[in-house]
Amino acid sequence: MRYWDLDRPANHTREVLNVNHCDFHYSHLLPKKPGILPLEETMTKQCRRCGAAFITRSRIRKRCDACQTVVSAEKQKKANERLKARRAARRLCLLAN
Repeated sequence: MRYWDLDRPANHTREVLNVNHCDFHYSHLLPKKPGILPLEETMTKQCRRCGAAFITRSRIRKRCDACQTVVSAEKQKKANERLKARRAARRLCLLAN
């Protein structure tokens, strides 16, 4: 028997509240996220890069197709440059030893 059960009679059942893991974290205080759009539903959004209006089925989409292609290419180029720099630094480190 646990110490917090000592003040209860033996036949008393403990009540369990309907809680989930969010109730033990601060996120349950934040507003609820909007639901997922049905497959047929579309929405009009404004591109954060060029400001053009575009139609999408996704709530998380932020850019029109053209801008998304450009941004993806820029990110890939930066990632490749970081990888080349990391490999060059490693090569220099190995040669120095």
